[in-house]
Amino acid sequence: MRHFFRNIIVPGAFRIPKEVTVNGSIDATISGRIDGHVKGNVKTTGKLVVSENASIRGHIYATDLVVHGKVYGDVYITNKAHISNKAYVKGDVNALVLELEEGAVVEGAIRKNVQPVHKPEPVAEATAGETAPAAPPAPAANEEEQATSWF
Repeated sequence: MRHFFRNIIVPGAFRIPKEVTVNGSIDATISGRIDGHVKGNVKTTGKLVVSENASIRGHIYATDLVVHGKVYGDVYITNKAHISNKAYVKGDVNALVLELEEGAVVEGAIRKNVQPVHKPEPVAEATAGETAPAAPPAPAANEEEQATSWF
């Protein structure tokens, strides 16, 4: 019975049927359920449910997440993520609360309460006939100092 209530989506939520493939990102301010396939990032300020037959090839940004299908990308959840025993996630999972069922597969790091960091591309300016010197690489930050892990 608990499993049934976890998958309920509120009225007015979006749904991608299993017969539909979306080539591009989804940006929603409502909760949603994906039964089909998405090739792009999925962003929602609500709850997202990824069904058993669904797949997402992109990053997920949501408040709550329930995964039964396949995700190929990083996951950023501001509240609770639930990864079922039939789920496959190839990417990092970042969530405040994480619930992993026995049998779930996560090929990536698991971090607690880490928000995505968008790094701007460096822009080098050069005058006519000159080449701009390459910017030195930024020093690598120690991940242990930045991320909190459950382990």
